[in-house]
Amino acid sequence: MPTNTLLLEVGTEELPPKSLNNLREALQQNIAAGLNQAELSHGQVESFATPRRLGILVHDLADRQRDQNVEKRGPAVKSAFDDDGEPTKALAGFMRGCDVADPSQLDTITTNKGDYLVYRATKSGLDLPSLLEGLLGSALTALPVDRRMRWGKSRLEFVRPVQWLVCLYGSSVIPIQLLGKEASNTSSGHRFMSGGQFEITKANDYVELCRKNYVLADFTERKNLIREQVVKLASQEKAHLEIDEDLLNEVTSLVEWPRALAGGFDSAFLNVPPEVLISAMKEHQRYFHLVDNNGKLVPRFITISNIESLDSSQVVAGNERVIRPRLADAAFFFEQDTRTSLEKKFARLENVVFQADLGTYAEKCHRIAALAAYIAQQLGSDTDTATRAGKLCKADLVSDMVGEFPDLQGTMGSYYARHDNEAEEVCIAIAQHYRPTQSGGILPTSDVASCVALADKIDSLIGIFGINQPPTGSRDPFALRRQSLGVIRICIENQLDIPLNDCLTEASRLYGRGFDTANVSNYIVERLTSYYQEQGIPGDVVEAATNSASTSVNLLEIDDVVRTLQSFRNGPAARSIVAANKRVTNFLKKTGPNDLASSFDATVATDEAEIALGRALTELDLSKSKGAGAKLEKLAVLQEPVDHFFDEVMVMAEDEKVRKNRLGLLRKLRQQFLEVADFSLLQ
Repeated sequence: MPTNTLLLEVGTEELPPKSLNNLREALQQNIAAGLNQAELSHGQVESFATPRRLGILVHDLADRQRDQNVEKRGPAVKSAFDDDGEPTKALAGFMRGCDVADPSQLDTITTNKGDYLVYRATKSGLDLPSLLEGLLGSALTALPVDRRMRWGKSRLEFVRPVQWLVCLYGSSVIPIQLLGKEASNTSSGHRFMSGGQFEITKANDYVELCRKNYVLADFTERKNLIREQVVKLASQEKAHLEIDEDLLNEVTSLVEWPRALAGGFDSAFLNVPPEVLISAMKEHQRYFHLVDNNGKLVPRFITISNIESLDSSQVVAGNERVIRPRLADAAFFFEQDTRTSLEKKFARLENVVFQADLGTYAEKCHRIAALAAYIAQQLGSDTDTATRAGKLCKADLVSDMVGEFPDLQGTMGSYYARHDNEAEEVCIAIAQHYRPTQSGGILPTSDVASCVALADKIDSLIGIFGINQPPTGSRDPFALRRQSLGVIRICIENQLDIPLNDCLTEASRLYGRGFDTANVSNYIVERLTSYYQEQGIPGDVVEAATNSASTSVNLLEIDDVVRTLQSFRNGPAARSIVAANKRVTNFLKKTGPNDLASSFDATVATDEAEIALGRALTELDLSKSKGAGAKLEKLAVLQEPVDHFFDEVMVMAEDEKVRKNRLGLLRKLRQQFLEVADFSLLQ
């Protein structure tokens, strides 16, 4: 079957830079899935994206679907015709469904159930042009776009207005219409450096023709080139560069012909906290900042131009001119904010709503302070420092600086706290209480900071669940999934030995509204599965660990059990113990409370194996064993008497008293194992 390369390019107005790479990847996946569903054989699918285009190359794409052999079984021969030899209703309906006018067009097959009529035919595959418009249209419609645009008088919608459409199969234009444009072989080069439109004569020439017209269409190639340029330029500046991958992706999405240039700003601005200057350069201007050998910010930056200028000094001067007022604003905000203390700023939180049904940020801070002190007390940490940090942790929300640079909340609070001569532990806790801010992000580094971070997250979880607004589907406006994972990571990775349910109960008490804590506890425990799966630990291990008999949800203890079970399941005793637990569970599932003895009575026992198991359980004392590993070692001694019991003893004995006694023994056995985990859940 003939094959060739397919090119699709959708030219648009400037696409949103923060989602460009996602759009590219989604379009590649959608088109590959569509081709597979249409049963069009193909080779590699490549994707391209610049600020003004989304492109796809499909190599070795078949020019039509393969012919398909169709076979449909109809009614039995004996019921297909009436006494006069005419088709019955069953056969007539089958023939209509197969578009057959005469029974002679049907074949007969013999099966072990008799002879049946069968329809056989060869269905010709559709050619590529007849399939492509619908396939590509569906792929474009399914792109993950938050808000679509309309343009002109059309009702068509896309992420940005469409300016041109290219669709080539080899050297031939496929005459499809998408998004209000008819396909051609004419694309557009760089907005300023090229001669404008250019023709693509062969699909395989796409990348090089774009390059000749000053467009690097390959997103990854463009990104790597920018990385190389900024690293080289930083070296020339005798400075160090810390590349922010999100910023690098965004800058890559803003240019088609990248050129890195270095500029500078007045060193007097270095009196402003470096985070402010970095945020101004990154968020407002998409500049890369530079630091010296000690990691201290230097008054230089690197910007990425979308043009190769004959006089780059003019471009640099323009960038320096633009950043100057941004930095001046930041310096002014810092000066204004330091004129009032965090204590006075805290009073203004009375006018800032946390959530309409849950009150103001001032009220939230009072709860955080009290809960942080409670957690600190449980951990033996400084309750006064935790209280102070909890109270002031949100005060910078009303500052001018955070109003301009929202990403600096917490960070600016710590600077203002130091300016107010607050204790260093308070300053650190204010700076770190939002941590972790993303998956895998860094955690609070001190006990007090951990207490305040936990208090903040638990307060939000209890409150939002309390007013019945838990996350649903993709909607999670208060980031409760991230907050619950933050609770998990802080407790486990910072080694906080504290009962989670006690903290949730205290948080509910501080609201004074009787909010339920069970649903929050369950929600956090459910997140453990994804937390451990990222570490290669399967869900059945987590489920077994969280289904123990323990009523206290201590995340640090659960972590100990999970890791112990993960090691145990690969050991020699695992198969026997897991199998025994499953047998015990199955026996007990079939029994009611009146079907088994409340306790095992050795005098009723009739078999040496059940007596031996009863003795082993009586001698077992897990209360003195600290840690899941030590408890599991003690439970391991039960392997032999348990195996012997199931080999020798008929549990469901005819004698009711004996049967109940044996089931009571099994319940006692299960309770002992549940002290560690529910081993029956291990696969």
